Amino acid sequence: MLELLLQQAVNGLTQGMAYALVALGLTMIFGVLHIINFSHGELYMLGGLMAVVATTMLGLPYGLALVLAVVAVVAIAALVDLVAVRPVLPTKDGPSTVLLSTFAVSLLLHQSVLSTWGPNPSRVEGLAGSLSLGPIVITNHRLLVLVSGVVILLAIEYVLRRTLVGRRIRAVAQSEFAAQVVGIDVARIRTLTFLGAAAIAAIAGALIAPVSLFTPSMGQHAIITAFVVVVIGGMGNATGAVVCGLLLGLLEALASAFMPQDMGTAVIYALLLIFLLIRPQGLFAGRAR
Repeated sequence: MLELLLQQAVNGLTQGMAYALVALGLTMIFGVLHIINFSHGELYMLGGLMAVVATTMLGLPYGLALVLAVVAVVAIAALVDLVAVRPVLPTKDGPSTVLLSTFAVSLLLHQSVLSTWGPNPSRVEGLAGSLSLGPIVITNHRLLVLVSGVVILLAIEYVLRRTLVGRRIRAVAQSEFAAQVVGIDVARIRTLTFLGAAAIAAIAGALIAPVSLFTPSMGQHAIITAFVVVVIGGMGNATGAVVCGLLLGLLEALASAFMPQDMGTAVIYALLLIFLLIRPQGLFAGRAR
């Protein structure tokens, strides 16, 4: 039993890292643009799709597939920003209108991939081999997901805290008016944040596709789970998004060892309801963003 729990914990941390990265992108967009991007899950899905296309159809190495996924998804995100975000954000009901417009984009992307690719899962060849740690076996690709996730999180922390662009992003997140007064191009910072979040989602989708297989519906599950993570961690709180994403993946994996998968999903939604009733501001509310 202990071996099973440890193995499930390793698997859960892998999936939790993907949740953390998707939730972090949502948090960045909400913190800077003050909107909810409902199409963020489909950008995650497109990252997985690009990995499938690059490895199985184009015959590219997996490393190049990651690069292609980021470039392609960032280009699509730029179009989404141009069509569904910028024109409606300055309006009176900008945030709520962006929610509806990005929801429409989400449906459009999902149905387009579903109708052209089909609903069947597709396998992506990641890193081969595995590592044995006593009774626990972790594949090299799961190890890649964990290590890459940590590197990405540290890189984002460095950019936000140590670079000029990061200081400008934090300034816009705190006060758009004050940022404009000191000469910061707020529109440019918004776009950079939106595209940066899309790049994170693309990497997460391309990294997790060899682990859980690619399906056109993977983005819908990811965005709902990411919303749960963001709400529990605290809206706009990056630390809460990362910690709660990892914990939620761990809980999901451990729950699946003792109950059907659908029940495990029900447990996650029950947690969301409990936190909305008891602590709607989230676990990490009040801490520095």
